[in-house]
Amino acid sequence: MPQEYADVTHAKGAPLSNCFGFIDGTVRSISRPGQHQTIVYNGYKRVHSLKFQSVALPNGLIGNMYGPFEGRKHDASTLVDSNLLQELERNTFSPTDQPMSVHGDPAYPLRIHLQAPFRHGVLTPMMEQYNFDMSSVRVTVEWLSGDIINDLKFLNFKKNLRIGTS
Repeated sequence: MPQEYADVTHAKGAPLSNCFGFIDGTVRSISRPGQHQTIVYNGYKRVHSLKFQSVALPNGLIGNMYGPFEGRKHDASTLVDSNLLQELERNTFSPTDQPMSVHGDPAYPLRIHLQAPFRHGVLTPMMEQYNFDMSSVRVTVEWLSGDIINDLKFLNFKKNLRIGTS
């Protein structure tokens, strides 16, 4: 199955022929909790929040979802907590035993099963084109987060999202 997703992704313009999905962390704002505010405070977004990590597939389905976890956590540390990389390393190969990969933003580490944009040093025109092409295809994971909020409107109203009240 990952090979079929990778074929579709490649046909849509991804330079990688083995990329079957896109990983991203999503921040969902919540009401300020009465206790432990610093645990859920996301300094980058400047909101109290919970985070989720998802892998979006090219057909719009969620291939993997992990969370919720505290809003202050970085995407790379949620990757470690989720054990997703170990699962990919164990189970994600093409029919010819080639490693398949997901693609993430620069917050994620570069691994055989986890690809990311070029980000260090001076980028060549080919590197910049690669980043542009992968970003164009990767936008599906961003749309997925928006689709969830559009379908489940109550998730976008932070007063409904309280922790420690049930």
